[in-house]
Amino acid sequence: MLAMAIAAIENDGDRSLVEELYTKHYALMLRKAQSMVRDRQAAEDVVEAVMLRLIERIDLLRGCDPASLRSYLVTCVRNEAIDRMRRAGRVQTLDDAGETLSRIPDDAPRAELRLIREEQVRAVVKALEALGDRERLALRMKYYDGMTDAAIARLFGMSRSGIRKLIDRARQQVGARLREEEWL
Repeated sequence: MLAMAIAAIENDGDRSLVEELYTKHYALMLRKAQSMVRDRQAAEDVVEAVMLRLIERIDLLRGCDPASLRSYLVTCVRNEAIDRMRRAGRVQTLDDAGETLSRIPDDAPRAELRLIREEQVRAVVKALEALGDRERLALRMKYYDGMTDAAIARLFGMSRSGIRKLIDRARQQVGARLREEEWL
């Protein structure tokens, strides 16, 4: 299916860009996907889905610097893998929420702390899920992937100040939601 989609790209430059991305970054994307879904075929499906989605957003990829593009591809693969695991019932919401919770000892004196922490994580996840895709992706790139505002701006096709405003608004929305739920 991917080969057909690439062949169907009318612009020769765009077709070459997608082919180069696939060839150059396939191994990286596959490793990331496989580390999450733990199955080679499922990982290949994740990479194919990401590439098909990127073909639809080819204008976003043009002119990106290689470091930003690499981070963006890994983020896309990660998000697609999480979405597939959610649909399969293998992950509840945030992939690292379980990691955070598992670090809290499960002894009796801390049981209440663990319950509170689980509720906090659920509240944050709910607040993040209430955001639009762009806002959620911008926050993820900034705070989870550690990308700079300039790199995110290039990927979104926006100015640095525009990205800063988008991220600030998203943070304010998350904060407002957490205040509504009385976590802040």
